[in-house]
Amino acid sequence: MECLLSFIKEWGALLLSSLGICGGFCAYLRHDRKIKEQELRLNELQIKQFEKEEAKEKMAEMKANIIHSHGGIAKIRFVNAGKNDAKHVRIDILSSEEEMSGIYLHGSFGPYDVINPQSYREEIMSLCEGHNDTIRLKITWNDEYQNNRSVSLTVPF
Repeated sequence: MECLLSFIKEWGALLLSSLGICGGFCAYLRHDRKIKEQELRLNELQIKQFEKEEAKEKMAEMKANIIHSHGGIAKIRFVNAGKNDAKHVRIDILSSEEEMSGIYLHGSFGPYDVINPQSYREEIMSLCEGHNDTIRLKITWNDEYQNNRSVSLTVPF
């Protein structure tokens, strides 16, 4: 028993200090691994965000709205709200003939070679009394992101 007490007196402090250092080192390694995993995940998220931004830079975004003029004349405006050129823009009217009664189109819409970012093209139409409240359109275009992108819109008068 005395042998054990003398061993503890001589080596106990050193053993406890060594255990404390080993425990601290293990905690440091575990914490460092967590930090590295978080950094890796943050880097992946940043890369995804950069890729999304790069894709948005390549996209055109087509919209349409109606501008009323005097005496039953209206203009339909096709707007490129994106950040890139919309090329070979095609417009299809999805509204049925019955829905188009009371709306007279002065020619066909498009096709347009290019609609630059933040610019537009307009077409004139005449509205008769009793016309429908909306017109349904499908706009198809090419841009740097993808060919034959399209959007279907219901444009109110």
